[in-house]
Amino acid sequence: MQTMTPYPMKYFPKQKRHFLFQILFVFLTLVSSRGFTHDFWLEAHPFYTMPEKSVDISVHVGNQFVGDSQPNIVIWYSDFSLYQADSKTDINGELGRDPAGYFKPDRPGTYTIGYQSDFSYVDIDPATFLKYLTEEGLDNAISYRQKNNLTNANGKENYVRHAKTLVQSGKGYSIDNSKINLGYELEIIPLSNPYQKKLNDSFKVKILYKNYPVKNILLTAFSKAQPEKIQTIRSNSKGEAVITLDHLGPWLLKAVKILRIEDDKANWQSHWASLTFEVIQH
Repeated sequence: MQTMTPYPMKYFPKQKRHFLFQILFVFLTLVSSRGFTHDFWLEAHPFYTMPEKSVDISVHVGNQFVGDSQPNIVIWYSDFSLYQADSKTDINGELGRDPAGYFKPDRPGTYTIGYQSDFSYVDIDPATFLKYLTEEGLDNAISYRQKNNLTNANGKENYVRHAKTLVQSGKGYSIDNSKINLGYELEIIPLSNPYQKKLNDSFKVKILYKNYPVKNILLTAFSKAQPEKIQTIRSNSKGEAVITLDHLGPWLLKAVKILRIEDDKANWQSHWASLTFEVIQH
């Protein structure tokens, strides 16, 4: 897997380090005040554009398309890139920028942008942890906690986010990177180009963990127009799942995998994958 190397704090000038810590403090305060948030996604502004027009890419944390955007802080991620079939290019974006990045498509087609966070740690009270495990379909963790008398224990978890978004430039497809595999540890890969889909078409994806299909993982999908109308489906033996694109506008697909671990702080490790794109009027 190709990743960018995070910059150690010592490489930031003193003034920028102070600015960075201020942003970090504000962001963590917002997250803690809102409670545990489930979704992490990228949004393109706009998703559908024309060649040589700049597109902003914002990074969001929240629930069902509602939440806070994150500024560009390079120590928060290991990858933030524009991917093409045989190469990747760092997304443009200066320290503290919000929206976090931008790029300019140079020809008609579909472009893939990926963002992979560094590992973070969270300590969640038992009731909230159970609610999260239930909503994300993480039955293995629920069963383990029940069998080992841990239902009243906090969930101490390391987690990492793997987010992708697809941007369409123009009406042609001289480039089509919609189905590219970025090599993220958990990844949702389209099996067709959603920008070639029409309203109410079926849309199939494959979910991979360490490049192997994941059976029985819960895929959740909803549109920005009607986020309360949630589609959920378990992947089959090939790691595939199908949803119906029943609304125009932006869509978010997500999946979570959790593993039992034992280290000095955490006893769970989770991977969160998301995919965003827009269903357009043809």
